[in-house]
Amino acid sequence: MSDTVLENYQRLGFEEVETDDSQIVLGIEFTPGGAYALLTDAEGIMPKSPAQEIIFACYTAEDSFEWSASFKNSTIFTELWQREQTTEARLTAIQKHREANQKF
Repeated sequence: MSDTVLENYQRLGFEEVETDDSQIVLGIEFTPGGAYALLTDAEGIMPKSPAQEIIFACYTAEDSFEWSASFKNSTIFTELWQREQTTEARLTAIQKHREANQKF
């Protein structure tokens, strides 16, 4: 991953975290020891370029997967994330993006 990609996500509040399968990805906790999200590329690893598709996946405090949303690239995600000021508003905006852009 380029330093620019990491720096961009760090400015948004994400940090490098290690998953159960020893992958380093981007993560953010919504509450200490509580629900959290991981941000990866489509292969489930750390994004290397801002042009890559990314996946935002939410998990419970007990590490159970809840839902995910994909974004064509980091720019789209960053713009959506920065538009909202609270975690709740950000998650709602991501879910609306998911409903409008993904087929189930």
